Amino acid sequence: MAESLVGLACAWFGTPAARDLTETERLVLVIIAERAHKTTRTFWVHRGDRHEDGTPMTPSETIALRAGLTADGLTKVLRRLAKRGLEVRIPRGTRKDGTPIFAVRGRATDYRLPELPASVRLPARPSGQSRPPPPGENPPGRPPRGRK
Repeated sequence: MAESLVGLACAWFGTPAARDLTETERLVLVIIAERAHKTTRTFWVHRGDRHEDGTPMTPSETIALRAGLTADGLTKVLRRLAKRGLEVRIPRGTRKDGTPIFAVRGRATDYRLPELPASVRLPARPSGQSRPPPPGENPPGRPPRGRK
């Protein structure tokens, strides 16, 4: 277990760069940090990561199970993190157009905790959608939580 990487990730969550990460994105980063090797930051699979029938789980299955996500849900979270500049999947190669290949038939996707930057790219918002309020603030016209 890489407690120091979990602590590093949790401390980074308090920075302006991590302000707009969703709870699920944060959870996936913590799960990867918890299993990451201290120097390589590569996700390790443990012998105990097994399905009920005893077959080994892939890293993706382990992360999805621990985060309470479906395989499609995990894919969406990983793509959102990548759009923010936090690519956790390790590329296995590249296509002719230069885009990375993360999944290859017969091989599990590998993960690595990326260096946590001072800032992240935010995905473009669909037109007409406003930015959510900062944590702890309520949208205009909504009473504070816990009060009626």
